[in-house]
Amino acid sequence: MNTLLDELSETFDRISIIYDELLETAKAKQRCLISGNIEELETLLYQEKNQSEIARLLEEKRQNIIVRYCKNNTTAVKNATMKSLINKMDASRREKIGCQLNKLTQSIKQLQKVNRANATLTHYSLEITEDIIKIFCPPAFQYPVYHYTGKIKENEMPMVLIDTEI
Repeated sequence: MNTLLDELSETFDRISIIYDELLETAKAKQRCLISGNIEELETLLYQEKNQSEIARLLEEKRQNIIVRYCKNNTTAVKNATMKSLINKMDASRREKIGCQLNKLTQSIKQLQKVNRANATLTHYSLEITEDIIKIFCPPAFQYPVYHYTGKIKENEMPMVLIDTEI
């Protein structure tokens, strides 16, 4: 049982590290969105995808440890929460894992905040792009090219720029 708790604590440490890395990547993405550095943004997106996959695998590992812990302690897995499991641990482990969870919770909240800001930046950027397209395209040729999802839709009619004389 102690090895499972040690493994759980180690997994929380690794999860916390990967979420801190995800937070740093999200902040770097924000700088790229503001500066318009597309090349670095592409690299960061690839990096973020890899970090997310590692976070997913670590979460699966954490869940497997919890299942094994519950089986060893004859606790129903469906009723197990981290809080209920922590309450059954000795004081030193309870304090250590509680601190790890608090740190992880703070990292996740910060990550959510930065990602919301990044989504807002992307949303406004797409709105500006649509406004620019409206300036240069006659109403007959205005079709939504960019969507707020970030995906590009193929044009039903070719876009044309108006030749104007000043």
